[in-house]
Amino acid sequence: MIIKNAIIYDGTGNLPFNADLLIDKDKIGKINYHLNITDNQYFDAQFLCLSPGFINMHSHSDLEVFVNKDMEHVIRQGITTEVIGQDGLSVAPVTNAIVTELANNIAPLAGVLDREYWWRSFGEYLNEVRDVNPAVRIESLVGHGTIRTCVMGNDNRKPNSSELKKMKELTAKCLKEGAKGMSFGLVYPPGSYAQTKELIELAKVVAEFDGIVMSHMRDEGDHLLDSIEEMGKVARQSKVRLNISHFQASGPKNWGKIKEALKKLSELRREGLDIGFDHYPYTAGCTGLKRLVPDWAYAGGEKGFQFRLNRKDEYHKILCEVKYQIEEDRGGAEKIMIISVPNKENRWMVGKTLSYIAEKINLLPEEAVLKILQTEGPSVVVNFFSLDEKDVTKLMMCPLQTICTDGIIGSHPHPRTYGSFPRVLGKYVRELNIMRLEEAIKKMTMEPARRLRLWDRGLIREGMSADLVLFNPNSIKDQNSYLQPNIFPIGIKAVWVKGKLIYCDL
Repeated sequence: MIIKNAIIYDGTGNLPFNADLLIDKDKIGKINYHLNITDNQYFDAQFLCLSPGFINMHSHSDLEVFVNKDMEHVIRQGITTEVIGQDGLSVAPVTNAIVTELANNIAPLAGVLDREYWWRSFGEYLNEVRDVNPAVRIESLVGHGTIRTCVMGNDNRKPNSSELKKMKELTAKCLKEGAKGMSFGLVYPPGSYAQTKELIELAKVVAEFDGIVMSHMRDEGDHLLDSIEEMGKVARQSKVRLNISHFQASGPKNWGKIKEALKKLSELRREGLDIGFDHYPYTAGCTGLKRLVPDWAYAGGEKGFQFRLNRKDEYHKILCEVKYQIEEDRGGAEKIMIISVPNKENRWMVGKTLSYIAEKINLLPEEAVLKILQTEGPSVVVNFFSLDEKDVTKLMMCPLQTICTDGIIGSHPHPRTYGSFPRVLGKYVRELNIMRLEEAIKKMTMEPARRLRLWDRGLIREGMSADLVLFNPNSIKDQNSYLQPNIFPIGIKAVWVKGKLIYCDL
């Protein structure tokens, strides 16, 4: 296929140029101002923008690929590569002993399947994904919390020397089998139980393979700056390349702190450390409702938590900490929206705030949280409206940023799952004019490819993979909202993955 009359943004951040482009099987065969080669299909780009396919730096499509191989909500954003295995919780490796516990741990982020995980090693999981052959390309990290669960279960303690050795060996095995690096989830048990020394030792293994560590830091609120210091220590002592996941300052009392946080990142980079971050263009985060519960309450996993809820003294202690989380860290119950519950009888809660739900069931907000978790289990997903638009804009202006969706699929997903990439190009590039179009495209293509060592994509060059997106810069935008999230964006006109035209709206 020859794509004619394209305005090419090549991913480097340089100015665009007009050219035709030949797709030769799964590669970019030739780029020239005018191509006229016989025996080819012609595709008229109509002088719209042609860029490398977008690379989503942070996604939770680990299980969605088995449920929805078309991945239309991804493709129709222009995304051609999803990076999964995030927040310390990959779905592989797994053992027979911990398969149920791992599924419980990962349910708020990646959802659930109607059968038990049927793979065991990391390589087996990747093979299963290849067999499904989803529309989008999948790259995966191995989760530190998953590695820890395989070796130590959900114990809240330091590993002994033998356990640490096993964790390092298992990490190396996963990297050999195709993992692009390791993710930390330092707010999610059991990853949150790890001390910095453990993280450094595992990061050293990742560094040996030139992999990347992508980290949900220990704190994004009151202790944001301390958490950045910890990440600097990990990168400094392990020599690993590091990316901070969904970098943000959470909670109204921390708004504005992002300026100092970015300054700290710049200082670490001046030391020679390779540190960057990703973020999504919204002021609400999305994760499991269980995030409001203190880490210690989940020692021993879901069974341990449910046991503690039935012990009066421990229940009261958990309740007090949940109340603090709601009021002090999240800005109040009206800033928390339930977006997914597994049981039909409670589906009325979807799209409602915690304050509304608590009043409806005649409980205090903190009591309602524990009641919901007691009856619904770990799969409940919420939106936290805890970020500041001024901070989001500052992050968008920073050259260290790459773009992500942090997309969690559910019956009522966060709008970022459907709209992140078009929202950046529509709102922050065209409407607010805070960055050039070519700079935004670089953050979506070449820069994430560089960080992930995906040397076959992220640039429009002869010989590179033909992952391409055609879009209209004058109309591209998101159309959904928090109350109506399942609406596709507009302005994406065509998407090719490995040379195959997957989507077309021309």
